[in-house]
Amino acid sequence: MNRTTWDSGRVIEKTSLSRPVTMEDVARRAQVSRALVSLVMRDSPHVSADKRSAVREAALALGYSPNRLASRLASRRTSTLGVLLLDLHNPVFADIYDGILEGVEHSGNHLMVAVGSTDLAREAEAVRSLLDMRVDGILLAGYTGSPESLALMLGGTPAVVITREVEVPGIDSASASDHRGAQLAVEHLQHLGHKEIVHIAKPPGLPYPGRRLGYIQAMESQQLAPVIITADMTERGGRQAIDRYLDSGAAVPTAIFADNDLVALGVLDALSNRNISVPDDVSVVGYDNTELAESQLVSLTSVDHHARELGRLAASAILRRLSGDTQSPPINTHVDPLLVVRQTTAAPRH
Repeated sequence: MNRTTWDSGRVIEKTSLSRPVTMEDVARRAQVSRALVSLVMRDSPHVSADKRSAVREAALALGYSPNRLASRLASRRTSTLGVLLLDLHNPVFADIYDGILEGVEHSGNHLMVAVGSTDLAREAEAVRSLLDMRVDGILLAGYTGSPESLALMLGGTPAVVITREVEVPGIDSASASDHRGAQLAVEHLQHLGHKEIVHIAKPPGLPYPGRRLGYIQAMESQQLAPVIITADMTERGGRQAIDRYLDSGAAVPTAIFADNDLVALGVLDALSNRNISVPDDVSVVGYDNTELAESQLVSLTSVDHHARELGRLAASAILRRLSGDTQSPPINTHVDPLLVVRQTTAAPRH
């Protein structure tokens, strides 16, 4: 039994088949071969105008939607790039993704996203899920495993690691110096006159030590004692870290440097709950310069490592590899971090 609908003033008959409409159904209705239908669906130029029109009209009438993934898998290239994002809750990864999207625009490639993890087994599973879909290349933002393990999983598939420099054949990277970014944050606070600066850092074991090391070096260069608190890289993690620290009887520091903007928001919340004023009592610096930091309600001083630009650079790198540049050594692209000063930092009270 058929049913009739309208589309832009044209009558379309849609069959009530108990199965999805196939290319064979379209071919029978258009009175052409299945191979010709396939050529039309792939926009091949080797089809006459009348045959192309007949196939498209038949497909429209039957409500046929081509399985694009299947057609790509039938060729050597899928025109699909995999994107691994460590944390969908942290807006810095949305910024990176936006940059990637801008970088691949007009390239004919589509993006397929998987969520990473600090759990190495789950992260590896996410990478393999992209490889199983036969993506042409992978961009990894926040990858926490070893570069050697990644190279083995990739098996020659081009890849770019974002926010972390790697030294493994076949893998490019795009990053900003976390070490220098942390120095900028601490030097800014020191210039304001702060000496009691606490750093809330990533848990040990993650392969991103630059911000911790930059903080330590900047403190020791001024003969100041580093004080480091580890926390989950979330707003709740920042809140809990400050609560634990102050509940232990430690003195309120004059400044806090948080590992990212989410942690800094948690710090601001915890200080507010204790009626500790920012920046009058405590100055706070974040990292990543996300839209959260830019908000007028927060106006957080933060280090900008140009997340969107890193995404664009990574996209450019993967497209270069896919264009045929497979022999050149790994390329590690760097951008310089920048401190953006807003309203959460000021000179300490004397």
